[in-house]
Amino acid sequence: MKRIEIIIPHRKLEEAHEILKDVNTGGMSYYRIEGSGKIKAELVTVGRGTTQMQPEYIPRTKVKELISTITRRLHSDLGGKIFVVDIPIAVDIGTENRGALAI
Repeated sequence: MKRIEIIIPHRKLEEAHEILKDVNTGGMSYYRIEGSGKIKAELVTVGRGTTQMQPEYIPRTKVKELISTITRRLHSDLGGKIFVVDIPIAVDIGTENRGALAI
């Protein structure tokens, strides 16, 4: 069993959700994260519109799904990352099913 975590710009979340429906995936989980790396954040206007600042962290969203479709359809100038992790066991707390049945 594999788990795929994809970090994308937050504005791409709805498009990622559509991809999940298109490839008939069971679902997704997302949450807002922030980070910094090679790509710098764009300037944002603060206060009463008179001052600009460059945020240290760029808002991102983690999305679980298929790599090839995501990379093709969610390509972005702000970049992103994909992580694939082996899941040795999964347990559904309500039914106590294990493995693929838990998903």
